[in-house]
Amino acid sequence: MSTTPEDRLRENINRCLSDSLVKGVGGLVIGSVVTLLFFRRRIWPVWLGTGFGVGVAYRGCEKELNDVKFGQRK
Repeated sequence: MSTTPEDRLRENINRCLSDSLVKGVGGLVIGSVVTLLFFRRRIWPVWLGTGFGVGVAYRGCEKELNDVKFGQRK
């Protein structure tokens, strides 16, 4: 059974959203631990960790969605 491009796109978007959530929360947790251990209640490590997590997820999603987009033309 072949899947339509819309179904593949929907699956990739769902995977990207869950990946962004997991990596963003992971960065938040790591940033929180770092700020508690080293920076005495500064907020910037929390935001930095969250930003790195979401950024990594964004890069992966961009690659996956471009593969779907350019895979349709072949």
